[in-house]
Amino acid sequence: MTLLTLIFSTGNDEIVERSAFFGSVVFETVKKDSGALGITAGVDNPIPLVVLFVLLIVVLTMIQAIYRGLKERREQLLNASGS
Repeated sequence: MTLLTLIFSTGNDEIVERSAFFGSVVFETVKKDSGALGITAGVDNPIPLVVLFVLLIVVLTMIQAIYRGLKERREQLLNASGS
C-alpha cells in the first residue's frame, strides 16, 4: 500500500483525518454520498516545516560555498600550471 493510498483512504469511517511529516501536514478525507472522495489538506504544526526549510538553506549554502572554493582552487591551479 502506497503512502498516498494510506493517506487518502477512508476505510469504514465516513471522515478520516491523517497527519504526515511529524504531524505538520493534516489530510482529511470525506466519503460523499455520490461515492466521490473529498480531500482537505492543511498545516497543523509549522515547526517541522520551518526546521526543514532552515536545514535546506544551510545545506545548500554549504554546497555553494564548497563549489566556489573548489572553482577558485581550480583557477589557481590552472594559472600556476600555465605560467
